[in-house]
Amino acid sequence: MRWLLRLYPRQWRERYEEEMLAVLEEHQVSPATFIDLLMGALDANLHYDGCLEGVMYMVHRLRSGMVMIFCAFMLFEVGWGMLQRLNDPMTFFQAANRAHPVFGILHTAILIVGCLALVALLVGGLPIFFISVKRAVKNRKRDALAPFWVALSCLLLFILETAILADWHRIAFAKHHLVGFFLSYLIVVGIEFIVGTISVALTISRTEFQLRELKLLLIPEIVILFGMDVSVVLSTVLIILITVYAPQLFTTQDVGSPMFITGIIFMALGTIFAWMGHRRGTIKGFDPFTHT
Repeated sequence: MRWLLRLYPRQWRERYEEEMLAVLEEHQVSPATFIDLLMGALDANLHYDGCLEGVMYMVHRLRSGMVMIFCAFMLFEVGWGMLQRLNDPMTFFQAANRAHPVFGILHTAILIVGCLALVALLVGGLPIFFISVKRAVKNRKRDALAPFWVALSCLLLFILETAILADWHRIAFAKHHLVGFFLSYLIVVGIEFIVGTISVALTISRTEFQLRELKLLLIPEIVILFGMDVSVVLSTVLIILITVYAPQLFTTQDVGSPMFITGIIFMALGTIFAWMGHRRGTIKGFDPFTHT
């Protein structure tokens, strides 16, 4: 892992490299350690000035951890959205649900818990994002404003494209090339989703926060992690039950079981990365609620 430490700034290495190597030698290196070191290198290159101690050090850890949780949740949401298609077409799902009512209960529970996590993200994340934009405008920080405008452009394009999609029956190309039309829409939206997520993350990561501001996301963060954990468990149970008792639901779908399995994988990966972000923003013995 010594080569990973070369990614850190020279000032950081002069001060902490030997200590970090000693810590790594005493502990088993895991994929989580690898990710944590990469995130730390990114954060150090963006913000390290040679005197990141105490509260400021905690602020930087919290910020990078929250950015990681946000990106992880976006990955989770893609998988969660895939699982919502389980009841489409509704007639086949309702028929299976009459024989096995647990299908409907689990599907509804996944929807509710996922929405709860999304609401928690909006409640905690939007104020943080608005603070980032306001501070970037006030201080004229182009490195933070540029990704903001990119994210806003992606949102506006998505709204425009979705409005066009809703009126697809009036478009000649869509009538004659329906599959290609929908596939093009999904590809473009997917690119905008990735670019928008990265842009929002860059806007936040390039903003200097106060610890009291980042506290806004501490409680929503717990709700987000709870919602992600429960959704992954319930989705896995639901797919297993359908596989055992109603496999015909997969054959009646136009996408089949691979889409739902992929959805669970995305949800699980997003949840794992979110917990890594939470771990990064947590320092043993430091209580952010007692600091300002």
